[in-house]
Amino acid sequence: MMERVLSWALGLTLAVLLLVVVFLQMSGPTPNPIFGLIAARSHVALFEPWGRYLVVLVEVIALAGVVYPRTRSKGALLALVVALGAIVLHLSPWLGIQLPQGAAMSQALAQGKSAADIAAMNLPTDKGGLFLLCLAIAVLAAGTMFVEQAKVRALSMKKAKKPIGAFA
Repeated sequence: MMERVLSWALGLTLAVLLLVVVFLQMSGPTPNPIFGLIAARSHVALFEPWGRYLVVLVEVIALAGVVYPRTRSKGALLALVVALGAIVLHLSPWLGIQLPQGAAMSQALAQGKSAADIAAMNLPTDKGGLFLLCLAIAVLAAGTMFVEQAKVRALSMKKAKKPIGAFA
């Protein structure tokens, strides 16, 4: 019973965080500040908008997987992969841990400013908030996978027990 409650609590919390991330990526300013900055620093224009669309699609699939109990472990694994990819990007020179705040950076990207110009503007940062959100999603996804595996082990132990007695 406890595994079931913990599974739902972790799964729903993970689903809410994934929903927030999807909403931020799809409803924010255009170009998206995060993927636009990655595109500007890496000189790979496919990151914005196509990379963002691909990441959002994978996050929505993970979200659907986490909400449905039978696929919760697979959805959590997918969410963990996306979160680890985001953590790697945050630790790379393409993104960084502290990002300039969204609206001003998006406006600068829309004006065609380079990554060096944006860095020279000394915009206020998010103080690592998005990086911490990636870490929280990774921890919740790993915890959800662990709890789901514990549920499977507990069910297999119940089925493996044989009755003791003369009629066994």
